[in-house]
Amino acid sequence: MTEGDKRWIQNWQSQQIGNNMNRFYKKPKPETMKKNRETYAELYKEEIKWLKENLQTLTEMKNNFMIDMYTVLITGGRKITPKMGDAIKNGISRCNNNPKFNPVLQIEAEAKLKPILEKIAMVEKLAESKNDKALGFIQNVREYVTNNYRVTKKQMTALNKVYKRCSEDLFKGDE
Repeated sequence: MTEGDKRWIQNWQSQQIGNNMNRFYKKPKPETMKKNRETYAELYKEEIKWLKENLQTLTEMKNNFMIDMYTVLITGGRKITPKMGDAIKNGISRCNNNPKFNPVLQIEAEAKLKPILEKIAMVEKLAESKNDKALGFIQNVREYVTNNYRVTKKQMTALNKVYKRCSEDLFKGDE
């Protein structure tokens, strides 16, 4: 890259900072925003309530789309198209099927994962006692399972390999 290219990129980037909006964008009037807020409060009452209750979890999961939709519903800064309305409803229904948002599903998922977490703890203790190189991996898998309420097949096969390697080494010293 030449010096001129670098200079052009630097000038272009400085023009773009704080200028992300379309330069032809016209902000809505306060009266329009108020009217939008009132209509959204009627049309999307349940959605706004659900989003408000789960805003903390949405922020933790970095679900920016749902946060942006909540902001639009609250501020009235733009029109909600029918497609956007459907996307909001679909996003909420998708989140309701996620154990992070639904306490009933969370209890069920934890019950399903309890034996898996016990196996992971057992493999972790074996690896710790053998000072195995896979200890960090096992801890990452445990963290993944507790955060996402699931374990992948590849993770289970890798844990089985670690278990096999560590348990076979138990009897090597006796020979």
